[in-house]
Amino acid sequence: MLTLLLALTAAAEPPKLRQGLEPLGFLVGHCWRGTLPKTGEKDTHCFESMYDGQHVRERHEVTGGKQVYKGETVFSWDGTAKTATFTYWNSLGGVSRGTMQPQGDVLKFGDEAYTDPQGRRITFNTTWRRIGADAYESITVSPEMPSMNKTIRYVRLKARKGR
Repeated sequence: MLTLLLALTAAAEPPKLRQGLEPLGFLVGHCWRGTLPKTGEKDTHCFESMYDGQHVRERHEVTGGKQVYKGETVFSWDGTAKTATFTYWNSLGGVSRGTMQPQGDVLKFGDEAYTDPQGRRITFNTTWRRIGADAYESITVSPEMPSMNKTIRYVRLKARKGR
């Protein structure tokens, strides 16, 4: 019984994240789901603290299409550049790198550089805007690849019982 109580208490406390990663705190410990425009596929992102808040991991998967698409991001603090950085890997073999700059309830991901397995490089900008405690909006724009331009509203999923 005590173990369950401690687990519930820990889940209710906001995560302790290192300086520079705190703006991601509202996402950590939760999963969020949005619907992709045009396709209707479901995009689910789950965030967790790594190494006692030194990093933040985000895993996501897109379902409802011909195959499941997956990706994982690790956010870290770059003490030299004095900014949060991230690296994203996906199930297609692509990799992105970029930075995150908080501005109030907005997280700006600047010029993210994505390289696909064939070596083609695409840049795009993404902004996440927090909407209350239970939602955020993601806006992605790419002049190089307009098919990536989209706005998605993600809502926090209720925790499953027993978790």
